[in-house]
Amino acid sequence: MVYTKILNKNSKWNLLVKDAYGKYKVVYHNKLKSKVISKREELRSNSIKAQAALDMRTVVDVYEEYSNQRMEDALNTKSALKVSSVNRFPRWFKRWIRPHFENKMVFPSSILIRQLNIDIAKTWFKEIRKSGCSIKVAFDVANSLTTVLKYAVEKQYIDHVGSLSEWKPKKDKALLPVDSSEYKKTKTVMINRQEVARLLTLLTPTNNEDIKSISKYVIVSCLVFLGVRMSELIAFKWKFVNLETGTWDITHTVVEGLYAKSVKADGSERSNVLPTELWTLLKAWKIVHNKHFGKNVEWIFPSFGYYNVPVTEKVVRDWLVLAYQDLGLAKVEIRKSSSGDNKAYLKVLWSKFKGSPSKTFRHFASTALLNHQQADPIVLNDNFIKSYIGHLDIKTTKTIYGDHNDLDNTSEQFDKQRSAVDNAIGIKTTDGWKELN
Repeated sequence: MVYTKILNKNSKWNLLVKDAYGKYKVVYHNKLKSKVISKREELRSNSIKAQAALDMRTVVDVYEEYSNQRMEDALNTKSALKVSSVNRFPRWFKRWIRPHFENKMVFPSSILIRQLNIDIAKTWFKEIRKSGCSIKVAFDVANSLTTVLKYAVEKQYIDHVGSLSEWKPKKDKALLPVDSSEYKKTKTVMINRQEVARLLTLLTPTNNEDIKSISKYVIVSCLVFLGVRMSELIAFKWKFVNLETGTWDITHTVVEGLYAKSVKADGSERSNVLPTELWTLLKAWKIVHNKHFGKNVEWIFPSFGYYNVPVTEKVVRDWLVLAYQDLGLAKVEIRKSSSGDNKAYLKVLWSKFKGSPSKTFRHFASTALLNHQQADPIVLNDNFIKSYIGHLDIKTTKTIYGDHNDLDNTSEQFDKQRSAVDNAIGIKTTDGWKELN
Protein backbone atom coordinates (compact mmCIF):
# COMPACT_ATOMS: atom_id res chain seq x y z
CA MET A 1 0.00 0.00 0.00
CA VAL A 2 1.30 3.46 -0.89
CA TYR A 3 1.59 5.87 2.04
CA THR A 4 0.24 9.40 1.44
CA LYS A 5 -0.43 12.74 3.12
CA ILE A 6 -2.57 15.72 2.09
CA LEU A 7 -1.40 19.16 3.22
CA ASN A 8 -2.62 22.67 2.49
CA LYS A 9 0.19 25.04 1.62
CA ASN A 10 0.32 28.30 -0.29
CA SER A 11 -3.41 28.15 -0.98
CA LYS A 12 -3.04 24.76 -2.65
CA TRP A 13 -3.76 21.24 -1.59
CA ASN A 14 -0.67 19.03 -1.93
CA LEU A 15 -0.51 15.26 -2.22
CA LEU A 16 2.65 13.77 -0.73
CA VAL A 17 3.82 10.18 -1.20
CA LYS A 18 6.31 8.34 0.98
CA ASP A 19 9.36 7.15 -0.98
CA ALA A 20 11.68 4.17 -0.41
CA TYR A 21 13.77 6.23 2.02
CA GLY A 22 10.82 7.15 4.23
CA LYS A 23 10.58 10.75 3.03
CA TYR A 24 7.38 12.36 1.77
CA LYS A 25 7.51 14.17 -1.54
CA VAL A 26 4.89 16.22 -3.39
CA VAL A 27 3.58 14.35 -6.43
CA TYR A 28 0.43 16.38 -7.16
CA HIS A 29 -1.24 19.65 -6.15
CA ASN A 30 -4.50 21.46 -6.91
CA LYS A 31 -6.62 24.27 -5.54
CA LEU A 32 -9.51 21.84 -5.13
CA LYS A 33 -9.14 19.35 -2.31
CA SER A 34 -11.57 16.99 -4.04
CA LYS A 35 -9.17 16.68 -6.99
CA VAL A 36 -6.31 15.84 -4.67
CA ILE A 37 -8.39 13.25 -2.82
CA SER A 38 -9.37 11.70 -6.15
CA LYS A 39 -5.71 11.53 -7.18
CA ARG A 40 -4.83 9.84 -3.88
CA GLU A 41 -7.48 7.16 -4.44
CA GLU A 42 -6.12 6.58 -7.92
CA LEU A 43 -2.59 6.12 -6.54
CA ARG A 44 -3.84 3.76 -3.84
CA SER A 45 -5.79 1.72 -6.36
CA ASN A 46 -2.75 1.41 -8.63
CA SER A 47 -0.61 0.50 -5.62
CA ILE A 48 -2.99 -2.28 -4.61
CA LYS A 49 -3.00 -3.66 -8.17
CA ALA A 50 0.78 -3.50 -8.36
CA GLN A 51 1.12 -5.26 -5.02
CA ALA A 52 -1.34 -7.91 -6.13
CA ALA A 53 0.74 -8.50 -9.24
CA LEU A 54 3.87 -8.84 -7.10
CA ASP A 55 2.12 -11.26 -4.78
CA MET A 56 1.35 -13.50 -7.77
CA ARG A 57 4.96 -13.71 -9.02
CA THR A 58 6.05 -17.34 -9.19
CA VAL A 59 9.43 -18.96 -8.67
CA VAL A 60 9.61 -19.47 -12.44
CA ASP A 61 8.87 -15.78 -13.10
CA VAL A 62 11.51 -14.47 -10.74
CA TYR A 63 14.18 -17.02 -11.68
CA GLU A 64 13.78 -16.13 -15.35
CA GLU A 65 13.95 -12.43 -14.59
CA TYR A 66 17.07 -12.92 -12.47
CA SER A 67 18.70 -15.04 -15.17
CA ASN A 68 18.02 -12.45 -17.86
CA GLN A 69 19.27 -9.64 -15.65
CA ARG A 70 22.56 -11.38 -14.92
CA MET A 71 23.16 -12.07 -18.60
CA GLU A 72 22.36 -8.44 -19.44
CA ASP A 73 24.84 -7.27 -16.81
CA ALA A 74 27.54 -9.61 -18.15
CA LEU A 75 27.05 -8.41 -21.73
CA ASN A 76 27.62 -4.84 -20.63
CA THR A 77 31.14 -3.99 -21.83
CA LYS A 78 31.68 -1.75 -18.80
CA SER A 79 30.84 -4.54 -16.38
CA ALA A 80 33.48 -6.78 -14.79
CA LEU A 81 30.96 -9.62 -14.73
CA LYS A 82 31.81 -12.35 -17.23
CA VAL A 83 29.31 -14.21 -19.41
CA SER A 84 31.08 -17.44 -18.52
CA SER A 85 30.23 -16.79 -14.87
CA VAL A 86 26.47 -16.43 -15.38
CA ASN A 87 25.52 -18.32 -18.54
CA ARG A 88 24.69 -21.33 -16.40
CA PHE A 89 21.57 -19.59 -15.08
CA PRO A 90 19.66 -19.60 -18.41
CA ARG A 91 20.74 -23.22 -18.89
CA TRP A 92 19.53 -24.26 -15.43
CA PHE A 93 16.31 -22.33 -15.89
CA LYS A 94 15.42 -24.14 -19.12
CA ARG A 95 16.32 -27.59 -17.88
CA TRP A 96 15.84 -27.74 -14.12
CA ILE A 97 13.64 -24.83 -13.03
CA ARG A 98 10.78 -24.24 -15.46
CA PRO A 99 10.02 -27.88 -16.42
CA HIS A 100 9.92 -29.08 -12.80
CA PHE A 101 8.26 -26.16 -11.03
CA GLU A 102 5.61 -26.18 -13.78
CA ASN A 103 5.09 -29.94 -13.54
CA LYS A 104 1.44 -30.23 -12.42
CA MET A 105 1.99 -33.83 -11.31
CA VAL A 106 4.46 -32.54 -8.70
CA PHE A 107 3.08 -29.08 -7.96
CA PRO A 108 -0.66 -28.90 -8.80
CA SER A 109 -0.59 -25.13 -8.52
CA SER A 110 2.16 -22.64 -9.35
CA ILE A 111 4.65 -22.06 -6.55
CA LEU A 112 4.76 -18.36 -5.72
CA ILE A 113 8.12 -16.85 -4.85
CA ARG A 114 6.84 -15.99 -1.37
CA GLN A 115 5.78 -19.64 -0.85
CA LEU A 116 9.17 -21.19 -1.58
CA ASN A 117 10.36 -23.07 1.50
CA ILE A 118 12.52 -26.03 2.44
CA ASP A 119 9.79 -28.67 1.96
CA ILE A 120 9.03 -27.43 -1.56
CA ALA A 121 12.75 -27.20 -2.37
CA LYS A 122 13.31 -30.80 -1.21
CA THR A 123 10.45 -32.07 -3.37
CA TRP A 124 11.86 -30.19 -6.38
CA PHE A 125 15.40 -31.46 -5.63
CA LYS A 126 14.26 -35.08 -5.64
CA GLU A 127 12.42 -34.57 -8.92
CA ILE A 128 15.38 -33.14 -10.80
CA ARG A 129 17.54 -36.00 -9.50
CA LYS A 130 14.98 -38.49 -10.85
CA SER A 131 15.22 -36.69 -14.19
CA GLY A 132 18.93 -37.33 -14.43
CA CYS A 133 20.44 -34.20 -12.89
CA SER A 134 23.87 -35.02 -11.46
CA ILE A 135 24.22 -34.49 -7.74
CA LYS A 136 26.86 -31.79 -8.21
CA VAL A 137 24.69 -29.79 -10.60
CA ALA A 138 21.68 -30.31 -8.31
CA PHE A 139 23.66 -28.79 -5.42
CA ASP A 140 24.58 -25.76 -7.53
CA VAL A 141 21.05 -25.17 -8.82
CA ALA A 142 19.67 -25.58 -5.30
CA ASN A 143 22.07 -22.92 -4.05
CA SER A 144 20.90 -20.62 -6.83
CA LEU A 145 17.36 -20.71 -5.40
CA THR A 146 18.58 -18.83 -2.34
CA THR A 147 20.39 -16.37 -4.59
CA VAL A 148 17.17 -15.74 -6.51
CA LEU A 149 15.29 -15.19 -3.25
CA LYS A 150 17.85 -12.56 -2.25
CA TYR A 151 17.27 -10.91 -5.62
CA ALA A 152 13.53 -10.94 -4.93
CA VAL A 153 14.14 -9.17 -1.62
CA GLU A 154 16.23 -6.51 -3.39
CA LYS A 155 13.38 -5.99 -5.86
CA GLN A 156 10.92 -5.82 -2.95
CA TYR A 157 8.92 -8.76 -4.27
CA ILE A 158 9.24 -10.36 -0.85
CA ASP A 159 10.30 -9.11 2.58
CA HIS A 160 12.88 -11.73 3.49
CA VAL A 161 14.58 -14.88 2.21
CA GLY A 162 13.08 -17.12 4.84
CA SER A 163 14.02 -20.62 5.96
CA LEU A 164 15.62 -21.57 2.64
CA SER A 165 18.72 -19.60 3.64
CA GLU A 166 19.41 -22.35 6.19
CA TRP A 167 18.89 -25.24 3.76
CA LYS A 168 22.04 -27.20 2.89
CA PRO A 169 21.19 -30.21 0.66
CA LYS A 170 24.78 -31.46 1.02
CA LYS A 171 24.08 -32.05 4.72
CA ASP A 172 20.75 -33.79 4.19
CA LYS A 173 21.51 -37.52 3.97
CA ALA A 174 18.02 -38.21 2.62
CA LEU A 175 19.00 -36.31 -0.53
CA LEU A 176 22.45 -37.83 -1.00
CA PRO A 177 23.20 -40.86 -3.21
CA VAL A 178 24.55 -44.04 -1.63
CA ASP A 179 27.83 -43.73 -3.54
CA SER A 180 29.65 -40.87 -1.79
CA SER A 181 32.07 -40.50 -4.71
CA GLU A 182 29.25 -38.81 -6.62
CA TYR A 183 29.19 -35.79 -4.34
CA LYS A 184 32.63 -35.64 -2.77
CA LYS A 185 34.88 -33.14 -4.49
CA THR A 186 37.76 -34.76 -6.34
CA LYS A 187 41.05 -33.01 -6.89
CA THR A 188 42.60 -32.65 -10.31
CA VAL A 189 44.97 -35.49 -11.10
CA MET A 190 48.48 -34.07 -11.25
CA ILE A 191 50.99 -34.95 -13.93
CA ASN A 192 54.23 -36.07 -12.30
CA ARG A 193 57.79 -35.08 -13.11
CA GLN A 194 58.55 -38.23 -15.08
CA GLU A 195 55.44 -37.81 -17.23
CA VAL A 196 56.34 -34.17 -17.92
CA ALA A 197 59.80 -35.24 -19.09
CA ARG A 198 58.30 -37.91 -21.36
CA LEU A 199 55.81 -35.42 -22.77
CA LEU A 200 58.45 -32.83 -23.61
CA THR A 201 60.63 -35.51 -25.17
CA LEU A 202 57.70 -36.61 -27.32
CA LEU A 203 56.97 -33.04 -28.42
CA THR A 204 60.60 -32.05 -29.09
CA PRO A 205 60.72 -30.54 -32.62
CA THR A 206 62.97 -32.27 -35.11
CA ASN A 207 63.75 -29.18 -37.21
CA ASN A 208 63.37 -25.41 -37.02
CA GLU A 209 61.00 -25.27 -39.98
CA ASP A 210 58.18 -27.22 -38.32
CA ILE A 211 56.51 -24.16 -36.79
CA LYS A 212 53.52 -26.07 -35.45
CA SER A 213 55.67 -28.58 -33.57
CA ILE A 214 57.81 -25.79 -32.12
CA SER A 215 54.70 -23.91 -31.03
CA LYS A 216 53.34 -27.01 -29.26
CA TYR A 217 56.63 -27.50 -27.47
CA VAL A 218 56.83 -23.90 -26.26
CA ILE A 219 53.17 -23.80 -25.20
CA VAL A 220 53.48 -26.95 -23.09
CA SER A 221 56.72 -25.62 -21.62
CA CYS A 222 54.91 -22.45 -20.52
CA LEU A 223 52.24 -24.54 -18.85
CA VAL A 224 54.89 -26.63 -17.09
CA PHE A 225 57.12 -23.81 -15.83
CA LEU A 226 54.54 -21.09 -15.14
CA GLY A 227 51.47 -23.05 -14.06
CA VAL A 228 49.26 -20.52 -15.85
CA ARG A 229 45.57 -20.92 -16.55
CA MET A 230 44.60 -21.64 -20.14
CA SER A 231 42.81 -18.28 -20.42
CA GLU A 232 46.05 -16.58 -19.37
CA LEU A 233 48.28 -18.61 -21.67
CA ILE A 234 46.44 -17.86 -24.91
CA ALA A 235 46.26 -14.15 -23.98
CA PHE A 236 50.08 -13.87 -23.88
CA LYS A 237 51.48 -11.02 -25.95
CA TRP A 238 55.14 -10.17 -26.41
CA LYS A 239 54.66 -6.87 -24.56
CA PHE A 240 53.92 -8.86 -21.41
CA VAL A 241 57.22 -10.78 -21.57
CA ASN A 242 60.50 -8.93 -21.06
CA LEU A 243 63.22 -11.05 -22.63
CA GLU A 244 65.88 -8.58 -21.45
CA THR A 245 65.09 -8.89 -17.73
CA GLY A 246 63.51 -12.35 -17.86
CA THR A 247 60.13 -11.40 -16.41
CA TRP A 248 56.50 -11.93 -17.37
CA ASP A 249 53.18 -10.30 -16.49
CA ILE A 250 49.62 -11.56 -16.32
CA THR A 251 47.04 -8.79 -16.77
CA HIS A 252 44.77 -10.06 -19.56
CA THR A 253 42.80 -13.20 -20.40
CA VAL A 254 40.92 -14.67 -23.33
CA VAL A 255 37.59 -16.17 -22.29
CA GLU A 256 35.16 -17.51 -24.91
CA GLY A 257 37.19 -15.76 -27.61
CA LEU A 258 37.03 -12.36 -25.89
CA TYR A 259 40.35 -10.69 -25.09
CA ALA A 260 40.04 -8.37 -22.12
CA LYS A 261 42.01 -6.68 -19.37
CA SER A 262 40.61 -8.92 -16.69
CA VAL A 263 41.74 -11.87 -14.64
CA LYS A 264 39.92 -14.73 -12.99
CA ALA A 265 40.01 -13.46 -9.42
CA ASP A 266 41.74 -11.15 -6.94
CA GLY A 267 45.40 -12.08 -6.86
CA SER A 268 45.47 -13.44 -10.41
CA GLU A 269 47.11 -10.31 -11.85
CA ARG A 270 50.82 -10.75 -11.27
CA SER A 271 54.40 -10.15 -12.37
CA ASN A 272 57.12 -12.77 -11.91
CA VAL A 273 60.53 -13.96 -13.06
CA LEU A 274 60.91 -16.40 -15.94
CA PRO A 275 62.56 -19.71 -15.01
CA THR A 276 65.93 -19.99 -16.74
CA GLU A 277 64.98 -22.88 -19.04
CA LEU A 278 61.81 -21.14 -20.23
CA TRP A 279 63.58 -17.79 -20.59
CA THR A 280 66.11 -19.37 -22.97
CA LEU A 281 63.33 -21.17 -24.84
CA LEU A 282 61.25 -18.01 -25.35
CA LYS A 283 64.25 -16.15 -26.75
CA ALA A 284 64.67 -18.89 -29.36
CA TRP A 285 60.90 -18.93 -30.02
CA LYS A 286 60.92 -15.16 -30.64
CA ILE A 287 63.38 -15.60 -33.50
CA VAL A 288 61.39 -18.42 -35.13
CA HIS A 289 58.10 -16.62 -34.41
CA ASN A 290 59.20 -13.42 -36.14
CA LYS A 291 60.50 -15.32 -39.15
CA HIS A 292 57.27 -17.25 -39.66
CA PHE A 293 54.53 -14.87 -38.45
CA GLY A 294 56.25 -11.51 -38.85
CA LYS A 295 57.51 -8.96 -36.33
CA ASN A 296 54.18 -7.15 -36.14
CA VAL A 297 52.25 -10.14 -34.75
CA GLU A 298 51.89 -9.37 -31.04
CA TRP A 299 50.45 -12.71 -29.93
CA ILE A 300 53.11 -15.05 -28.57
CA PHE A 301 51.00 -17.97 -29.75
CA PRO A 302 48.97 -16.82 -32.77
CA SER A 303 46.53 -18.95 -34.68
CA PHE A 304 48.06 -20.65 -37.71
CA GLY A 305 45.11 -19.62 -39.86
CA TYR A 306 44.72 -16.01 -38.75
CA TYR A 307 47.76 -14.35 -37.21
CA ASN A 308 45.69 -11.51 -35.71
CA VAL A 309 44.00 -13.86 -33.22
CA PRO A 310 45.53 -16.20 -30.62
CA VAL A 311 45.51 -19.97 -30.75
CA THR A 312 42.30 -21.32 -29.26
CA GLU A 313 41.88 -23.32 -26.09
CA LYS A 314 40.35 -26.19 -28.09
CA VAL A 315 43.44 -26.47 -30.29
CA VAL A 316 45.76 -26.67 -27.29
CA ARG A 317 43.54 -29.19 -25.53
CA ASP A 318 43.45 -31.38 -28.66
CA TRP A 319 47.24 -31.25 -28.91
CA LEU A 320 47.54 -32.35 -25.31
CA VAL A 321 45.11 -35.26 -25.38
CA LEU A 322 46.66 -36.61 -28.59
CA ALA A 323 50.10 -36.46 -26.95
CA TYR A 324 48.71 -38.13 -23.82
CA GLN A 325 47.40 -40.94 -26.00
CA ASP A 326 50.87 -41.45 -27.51
CA LEU A 327 52.21 -41.74 -23.95
CA GLY A 328 49.51 -44.21 -22.88
CA LEU A 329 47.93 -41.64 -20.56
CA ALA A 330 44.71 -41.26 -22.55
CA LYS A 331 42.60 -42.80 -25.28
CA VAL A 332 40.84 -40.67 -27.86
CA GLU A 333 38.69 -41.26 -30.88
CA ILE A 334 38.19 -39.11 -33.96
CA ARG A 335 34.49 -38.73 -34.71
CA LYS A 336 32.64 -36.97 -37.48
CA SER A 337 30.41 -34.07 -36.64
CA SER A 338 26.68 -34.91 -36.57
CA SER A 339 25.94 -31.65 -38.43
CA GLY A 340 26.92 -33.28 -41.72
CA ASP A 341 29.63 -30.70 -42.55
CA ASN A 342 32.33 -33.40 -42.76
CA LYS A 343 34.21 -31.83 -39.86
CA ALA A 344 35.74 -34.09 -37.22
CA TYR A 345 36.34 -33.70 -33.52
CA LEU A 346 38.24 -35.56 -30.81
CA LYS A 347 36.27 -37.60 -28.32
CA VAL A 348 38.22 -38.40 -25.17
CA LEU A 349 37.26 -41.93 -24.16
CA TRP A 350 39.62 -42.02 -21.21
CA SER A 351 42.32 -39.79 -19.76
CA LYS A 352 44.39 -39.96 -16.61
CA PHE A 353 43.82 -36.22 -16.28
CA LYS A 354 40.09 -36.46 -17.03
CA GLY A 355 38.69 -33.09 -18.03
CA SER A 356 41.78 -31.12 -17.00
CA PRO A 357 44.45 -31.74 -19.65
CA SER A 358 46.02 -28.31 -19.09
CA LYS A 359 45.05 -27.61 -15.49
CA THR A 360 47.15 -30.57 -14.40
CA PHE A 361 50.29 -28.48 -15.12
CA ARG A 362 49.03 -25.77 -12.77
CA HIS A 363 48.95 -28.40 -10.05
CA PHE A 364 52.41 -29.61 -11.05
CA ALA A 365 54.04 -26.17 -10.87
CA SER A 366 52.30 -25.28 -7.60
CA THR A 367 53.19 -28.56 -5.93
CA ALA A 368 56.80 -28.32 -7.11
CA LEU A 369 57.14 -24.89 -5.47
CA LEU A 370 55.41 -25.98 -2.25
CA ASN A 371 57.48 -29.15 -1.99
CA HIS A 372 60.73 -27.20 -2.45
CA GLN A 373 59.74 -24.44 -0.03
CA GLN A 374 61.43 -26.08 2.95
CA ALA A 375 64.72 -26.26 1.06
CA ASP A 376 64.62 -22.54 0.22
CA PRO A 377 62.18 -20.92 2.68
CA ILE A 378 63.52 -17.37 2.38
CA VAL A 379 63.08 -17.01 -1.38
CA LEU A 380 60.19 -19.44 -1.80
CA ASN A 381 58.13 -17.81 0.94
CA ASP A 382 54.35 -17.90 1.01
CA ASN A 383 54.02 -14.49 -0.64
CA PHE A 384 56.21 -15.51 -3.57
CA ILE A 385 54.43 -18.81 -4.19
CA LYS A 386 50.89 -17.44 -4.03
CA SER A 387 51.88 -14.54 -6.30
CA TYR A 388 53.62 -16.84 -8.77
CA ILE A 389 50.55 -19.07 -9.06
CA GLY A 390 48.08 -16.20 -8.96
CA HIS A 391 46.19 -16.60 -5.69
CA LEU A 392 45.23 -13.89 -3.23
CA ASP A 393 45.82 -16.15 -0.23
CA ILE A 394 48.47 -18.87 0.25
CA LYS A 395 45.77 -20.94 1.97
CA THR A 396 44.08 -21.32 -1.42
CA THR A 397 47.30 -22.61 -2.96
CA LYS A 398 47.96 -25.04 -0.13
CA THR A 399 44.36 -26.24 0.07
CA ILE A 400 44.05 -26.97 -3.64
CA TYR A 401 47.57 -28.16 -4.39
CA GLY A 402 49.25 -28.83 -1.08
CA ASP A 403 47.90 -32.37 -0.65
CA HIS A 404 49.51 -33.75 -3.81
CA ASN A 405 52.18 -36.29 -2.95
CA ASP A 406 52.94 -37.79 -6.34
CA LEU A 407 55.33 -35.23 -7.82
CA ASP A 408 57.84 -38.03 -8.39
CA ASN A 409 56.86 -41.56 -9.29
CA THR A 410 60.04 -43.62 -9.36
CA SER A 411 61.33 -46.64 -7.48
CA GLU A 412 63.99 -44.40 -5.92
CA GLN A 413 61.31 -42.07 -4.57
CA PHE A 414 59.36 -45.05 -3.22
CA ASP A 415 62.51 -46.28 -1.46
CA LYS A 416 62.99 -42.86 0.15
CA GLN A 417 59.38 -42.80 1.30
CA ARG A 418 59.62 -46.34 2.65
CA SER A 419 62.82 -45.53 4.55
CA ALA A 420 61.25 -42.37 6.01
CA VAL A 421 58.22 -44.33 7.25
CA ASP A 422 60.48 -47.07 8.69
CA ASN A 423 62.48 -44.51 10.66
CA ALA A 424 59.37 -42.70 11.83
CA ILE A 425 57.65 -45.82 13.21
CA GLY A 426 60.85 -47.36 14.55
CA ILE A 427 59.50 -50.87 15.17
CA LYS A 428 61.25 -54.14 14.28
CA THR A 429 59.48 -57.38 13.35
CA THR A 430 60.68 -60.90 12.77
CA ASP A 431 59.94 -63.46 10.10
CA GLY A 432 61.70 -66.27 11.96
CA TRP A 433 58.46 -68.22 12.15
CA LYS A 434 58.17 -68.63 8.37
CA GLU A 435 58.60 -72.17 6.97
CA LEU A 436 62.09 -72.74 5.58
CA ASN A 437 62.50 -75.20 2.68
